[in-house]
Amino acid sequence: MRSKYEKLKRATNEMMRKHALPSLMVGSLVMLSSAQADPILDFQLDYEGTAYFEESAQDQTGRVKKQRFNHSIAAELEYYRDWDDGDRSITFKPFVRLDEADEERTHADIRELIIHQLTDEFEIKVGIGKVFWGVTESQHLVDIVNQTDAVEQLDGEAKLGQPMVQVLLERDWGNLDTFILPYHRERTFTGPDGRLSSGFSVAEPFYQAEEEERHIDFAVRYSNYWDELELALSYFQGNSREPALGAYVNTDNSIETLTYYPLIQQTGLELQYLYEGWAWKFEGIYRTGMPKIENGQSVRYLESLDLLTLEGDEAYSATTAGFEYTQVGINESRVDLGWVIEHLYDSRGNDASFVSAEHDLLLATRWAMNDAEDTTLLAGVLYDYEYEDHSLSIEGSTRLGEGLSAEIEARIFSPSRENQLQYAFRNEDFLKFTLSYFY
Repeated sequence: MRSKYEKLKRATNEMMRKHALPSLMVGSLVMLSSAQADPILDFQLDYEGTAYFEESAQDQTGRVKKQRFNHSIAAELEYYRDWDDGDRSITFKPFVRLDEADEERTHADIRELIIHQLTDEFEIKVGIGKVFWGVTESQHLVDIVNQTDAVEQLDGEAKLGQPMVQVLLERDWGNLDTFILPYHRERTFTGPDGRLSSGFSVAEPFYQAEEEERHIDFAVRYSNYWDELELALSYFQGNSREPALGAYVNTDNSIETLTYYPLIQQTGLELQYLYEGWAWKFEGIYRTGMPKIENGQSVRYLESLDLLTLEGDEAYSATTAGFEYTQVGINESRVDLGWVIEHLYDSRGNDASFVSAEHDLLLATRWAMNDAEDTTLLAGVLYDYEYEDHSLSIEGSTRLGEGLSAEIEARIFSPSRENQLQYAFRNEDFLKFTLSYFY
């Protein structure tokens, strides 16, 4: 049985192996520029404690998971240096987590390791970077450059670092970002021993592309604004960041989750209109190349581990649309109160993937205390009006003093029996507390 430190060492070695070339490249530039500017070094250490409301829960394998509490620590370092009057810079952000129960959540990653060059005509970034696209609150359909680090957060906000070459043009007619993405990152999954998991181990991934993870992907995004209207159009072509899922029963009756990364094309649209206290938001995508889901699966084995069958592919569209209205200084106080309503749609309906929201409504409220501690609170309910089930979430944060902050997160799941994919999480309600130290 491996110790937690052996797991962490293995994860760190894997991280360095995958990113060895960018690490050497940036390390050389750091040494060359060491006499040019003083570096900025930031460090964050997190303690995370999670308590589950139910003492035990049964996963989809029939096994009962009994850990009531889970503890975890994480660390992230940020190194920044610029020179040539700020026209060149390096950013390096390694991340590592050690989890008490889940071996898959004990992992390390380079979130960013990027060289930034600014010229009179364009900007260029080379290395491992993070890019965010999107305007809505409940989900970010268009955000496709970086892979989701799904062992970190349920909301998909945490991302793995993505090897890239990014060229940015800023002109009077708008901004144009072009990306060459030479390496695909696999999505992380909670392990069999973790709560909020299916209980299945994950098999080695399959790819449609002959080059597999080394297929060169491409993305481009145009953005502009006119007064209070902001618009962005994007296009992506390459390995899907969302895997198609299936299952295989081994000869010992153990079940493995199959992951398959098809080649897809995605066109995205983002719109945001600001008017006084209103923010009207829209995200939409049209995607081709994803396998069709039948009987809850889109991928399955045939007769041999070397043979794979898909249920065909289909084109589909998905949208998120709504608004946020903010009441500034309610009751003549410094507190701002925001109201969020969004509708989530997927044209595949009940055949949408597990992570998709095909007919849902988000109703949420956001409190900003505007105090010295920067206290905020976001509470909401995501209601599926087809299955008539819902989930509740509460997220809050505040500063406790210089260098310390605290966050809470609570989730309550109330799926119906008809919503079989999420019904396994009915006893996985939890309360999470995170204490962060910054240096």
